[in-house]
Amino acid sequence: MSLYESTPRLDLPSLPNFKQLSKTVWRVLGLNPGKFTLQGTNTYIVGSGKRKILIDCGDGQPDYLPLLMHSLKSIDPDAYISDILISHCHTDHCGGLKDILSSEINRPPLDTSSSFISSRQYQQQQFINIHKYPLDTDKGWYKVFWESLKELPDDTTFSDLKDNQVFTLRNEKDKDSPPLHIRVMHTPGHAKDHCAFYLEEEDILFTGDCILGHGSVAFEDLHDYMKSLQRMEKLQPARLFPGHGDVVEDSIQKIHQYIAARRVKENQILDILRQDVRVHWTPIELVEFMSSNGSHSSSSHSQSSRKREYSEPLAAVAVRNVGLHLIKLYFDGKVELTNLADYRKRHGKDLDPYHSENVYTIMNEKWRYIDTNEHNNSKL
Repeated sequence: MSLYESTPRLDLPSLPNFKQLSKTVWRVLGLNPGKFTLQGTNTYIVGSGKRKILIDCGDGQPDYLPLLMHSLKSIDPDAYISDILISHCHTDHCGGLKDILSSEINRPPLDTSSSFISSRQYQQQQFINIHKYPLDTDKGWYKVFWESLKELPDDTTFSDLKDNQVFTLRNEKDKDSPPLHIRVMHTPGHAKDHCAFYLEEEDILFTGDCILGHGSVAFEDLHDYMKSLQRMEKLQPARLFPGHGDVVEDSIQKIHQYIAARRVKENQILDILRQDVRVHWTPIELVEFMSSNGSHSSSSHSQSSRKREYSEPLAAVAVRNVGLHLIKLYFDGKVELTNLADYRKRHGKDLDPYHSENVYTIMNEKWRYIDTNEHNNSKL
């Protein structure tokens, strides 16, 4: 189940629970609307023949499985799911696996020529192939994913997704029909294991949580996230089918919008740091300054709040966002911690302040602008 409470979003356009979006794609809502999931998680059935691939499977809402089963049979009475592609490890995208694997959807297609399978074997076997990009950490949010796996049958297996891997779907009913190809794109940033999926024949990109149909995206590593957005920009797909929200018809404009939003914030931070390079800022102070529309000069900042500590949870998301921007700007060779030695005395020499997983340790750390005339090379 999702960690988030399901609450209808009356501020967003209503989406039908089931809808055909293209010749070979159908959307099935995860029935988990909320603050972070918008109208709910979008799950997609893809395929031109009986064999279908399911992209994501919601968070395990009780009504999702009946909806998925009904949707599948309404497409084709003989339709079956051979594979599930998980975009990333967040539970609103993979929490429905338990119900699917214990349902009649997890059954082999009817084939009278197949060898006999006993009733017990039939109930216990995993006939659906589950694919997800591998994770190399169990820290933080990722611990939730590993814990969720304990709810699955003991013999559940995952196949690792690989960047540029291609899944081929053929239409068994029409041998002359060209096959479909779904290409995997590893697009980290929102999560380490995040993948998008490109349906080549229809020029459709399933963006997962890299780009949404409405609003912006939370990210855990801005450097990786920007590279993923730029990769999508280079692809120039015709349409975007997001992990949450409605279909994006003007795909290039949307991708540019997401890239521009991050660059605007980045330039805003740099402008403040460059006002007076002798003045150094913490992420919290930057957020406070920006939230007041820069009504005070940087020199007044240095006089009044140089030693101020901020421990309240106010604007925590905004502060984290600025912290992640500063980490990216460090790797761009534009900013750095003012006193790295002092940071290591307090946090230990093995804790890397420039690693996105440690972003909360830098909230009260001073940062300074690096004169590009002195530092011409990026740290990457």
